[in-house]
Amino acid sequence: VRNLMYGFGDDRNPANDTVNVMEEILIEYIVDVCQTASAGGKKSRLSIEDLRRALSRPADAKKLARMEELLFMQEDIKRARAQFEESEMNPSGSYQA
Repeated sequence: VRNLMYGFGDDRNPANDTVNVMEEILIEYIVDVCQTASAGGKKSRLSIEDLRRALSRPADAKKLARMEELLFMQEDIKRARAQFEESEMNPSGSYQA
């Protein structure tokens, strides 16, 4: 939490009380989102769709957009890794000395 606070413009070494309060707020928010996401079912695991539903409130539009962006980037990275691994397995040209 300390590093996140610094990354968002707080002091490099924020007061411990401030860090503790921010951590409590963050935990409370995560628990709230998870409870909202799991409210509709009796599953033990949350799915991406559960989180999309929980973040579909107008107040969470930016968070939902960021989640979608991160999911897209995750898939993009997977595709790039697969292409890289494929090119390592099947080199287009071999160099001989």
